[in-house]
Amino acid sequence: MPTTRPLAVTAAVAIATVSSIGLHGCADTGSPTQRPSSSSSRTANDLGATDLARRFVTTFNDGDAGALADLFTDDAEFVNIYGIRMSGRTGIERGHEAAFASRLDGATLSAHDVEQHAAADGVAVVQVGWRLERAADADPALAVPDSAGVLTFTALRSDGAWLFVAGANVVTSTPPS
Repeated sequence: MPTTRPLAVTAAVAIATVSSIGLHGCADTGSPTQRPSSSSSRTANDLGATDLARRFVTTFNDGDAGALADLFTDDAEFVNIYGIRMSGRTGIERGHEAAFASRLDGATLSAHDVEQHAAADGVAVVQVGWRLERAADADPALAVPDSAGVLTFTALRSDGAWLFVAGANVVTSTPPS
């Protein structure tokens, strides 16, 4: 039997997918930045979606899977760099809990080029360039190697608070020639 999702989740996933096709501005600047969006003008409340993305990085570095999952809606979807889908806040917490206890143990995530694209009133797509450095004492057989990529989140604002409804993580690589 097919799973049904609330319309907001389906719309947000579609927006994130369309947005990820047009990734740009992923050069490392060394510090988080926010660039003006070419889409509609933003209000001060819209800036909260980029703050949410920065909190993702902080909770990741704290190794706090529960706090990381709290950044998402109850029915959110997150796809990691291996294409593993984590469904719902509980699935996101469990997936990150397992990763923090093994391949991401002691790893440090840094963000750059944090960009917000206003999609609609109360909906934003946030893209975050990232670098991951594994702990010096990490077991090379278990640890994720040093890498870089782009996180794309769709965030919804409800009652003045932003939460992620969808997220996808990709590793950057050199395209085939």
